[in-house]
Amino acid sequence: MKPKTLYLLIITLLILNSCNSYRYIYDPDSKQRQHKLQNTRAGNACGDIFLFMGSVFVEAVSGIYVGYVPERQEFKRIKLVNPTLDTMYVNMVTDLIWDKENYCDFWDIRIPPNDRCRLLLPVDANYNIYFGTSDNPEEDGLLEINTTEKRKITLFPTVTRDTTETGLQNLPPDNKF
Repeated sequence: MKPKTLYLLIITLLILNSCNSYRYIYDPDSKQRQHKLQNTRAGNACGDIFLFMGSVFVEAVSGIYVGYVPERQEFKRIKLVNPTLDTMYVNMVTDLIWDKENYCDFWDIRIPPNDRCRLLLPVDANYNIYFGTSDNPEEDGLLEINTTEKRKITLFPTVTRDTTETGLQNLPPDNKF
């Protein structure tokens, strides 16, 4: 095999491996939704490229300026980072409707320790991100984001301490029992 072909094959495999953003999504509906988002984005990008090249060709042949400008971006890649030494459990909830009966929510995302998960999300969507290092929803932290503003989100778990008050803290001022 020629060295150029080998390098091209290695680069292609690395790119394809890095584009798999739904490998940490364990909910089947959420995984399918992420896959559909990626396919929609790829279809939009290919369509924009063909329309732009067609407008350049028409302008070159006829001299008529078509001026095709691609539409604004519909999707944005967001990176969720887990800086802890534990697996991070993440659920992302929004009020944005994806199809006629489902919201564009993403459930059961499990990010390994010191790793990241890249998701493709709709632009200008508000998400509530519930995350924690245990699968107990009572201990989850909450982060509210808008996808227009953020590109990288580091999920720091909140450190909670036991706030139970002891009897000694509630003694009367004269310390009589």
